[in-house]
Amino acid sequence: MAGQQFIEALDGHPWFNIVSIHGSTKSIGKTYGETRKGISSHLTSPHILDMPITDIYDADINNIDIIFSAVPSTIANKMEAELAIQKPVISTASAYRYEPDIPIFLPFVNGIHYKLFDKQKADRGWKGFICPGPNCSTVGLAIATFPIFKKFGIKSIHVTTLQAISGSGYPGTPSYDILGNVIPYIPDEEEKIIKELKKIFGIIEEGKITAPDIMMDAKCNRVPVINGHMESVFIQTVKQTTVEEIQEILTNFKGETEGLNLPNAPEYPIRVFNDSEPYRPQPRVELNRCNDHSGMITYVGGISKTNFPNGFKFTVLSHNTELGAGRGGVLSAEYLVAKKYI
Repeated sequence: MAGQQFIEALDGHPWFNIVSIHGSTKSIGKTYGETRKGISSHLTSPHILDMPITDIYDADINNIDIIFSAVPSTIANKMEAELAIQKPVISTASAYRYEPDIPIFLPFVNGIHYKLFDKQKADRGWKGFICPGPNCSTVGLAIATFPIFKKFGIKSIHVTTLQAISGSGYPGTPSYDILGNVIPYIPDEEEKIIKELKKIFGIIEEGKITAPDIMMDAKCNRVPVINGHMESVFIQTVKQTTVEEIQEILTNFKGETEGLNLPNAPEYPIRVFNDSEPYRPQPRVELNRCNDHSGMITYVGGISKTNFPNGFKFTVLSHNTELGAGRGGVLSAEYLVAKKYI
C-alpha cells in the first residue's frame, strides 16, 4: 500500500519521473497494472500501468537519482543498505529508524536533520544514504505537538490512538475481526511512538541526535476506519500558556518547508478547529475532500485545559498512508532537492 502511495504521489509529479518499478518474485514479469491492489481511486497514467515489474538488482542504477522503498523491514535491512552504497533511499520501513546516524525524517518538523546524512555517508562509506520516515502513528502527533514543544516546552505526553485499518497493510486486519469492533493492541506500535517522537524532536550534537527529556506513554487501538489515524492527546507544558495561545501557534505554524514551494507541502501544515466546531476533526470529513493537500495536513481540534498543572488535551487526525507513508516520503525527497542535497 505504501508503494502504491509512492506511485500515486510520483505520477505526474512536476519534479520527478518514475523510470522503473521493482517488486517481489511473485510480481516480477508482470506489469504494475496487473499487480497493484484496488485500494485507491487514483487514475494512474497508462504508461505507468504498463511498466514491467523487475528485480531491484536488475535496476539501471546509473539512470536513477532517488530510490523510493516500501518493503518490509526484514527485507529493507539488507536491501536498502546495498542500494544506499550508490543512491539516496527514501524509505517507509522501520529497519534503520533507530540507528544513531540515521534521522527519522519529517521535513515540517526536523528538516535540519538532513545534515546528519553527511555523517551517515562518511561513517558507512556510502555515496547515498537512507532516509526513513516515521511510523504512521507518530507523524500526526509529532507535527501537532512540535510547535508547542518549541514555544512552551513539553513535560509529558500521553496519547491514545484510534488507528485506521489501512495502517495494517494489505490485505490487513481480517474483516471478521474489525467490523463492528475495536482491537485494543497493535504490536510494537506504542514503543515506536515513544522512541520516534523523542528522536524527531532531538537536536544534533557531535554527530548524533540528543533526544529531549519528555515523559511519554501511549495506548494504541485499531478501529474500523479505512484511512486516518486519530489520537487523543494529553500534554503538560513546561511554561504556562493558554488554550488561545496554543491555538494561535498551531494555526500559524509553517514548519521547515516554508518558502520552498514543495509540490506536496501545504502552506500551513496544521488545520485547527476552534470551539465552534467541537465535532471536528473526523476522518470521513477531512480526508475525503477534493483538495490536493488534504491528506498532507494534520488536523487538530478540541483544545482545552485539563486538571493537571499546565495540562491541555486535544484531538489529532492525520492521513496514515499519505502524510504517514508514501506521499510523505515524496515530500522528504522534495525537501532534499530544494535544499540541493539531492
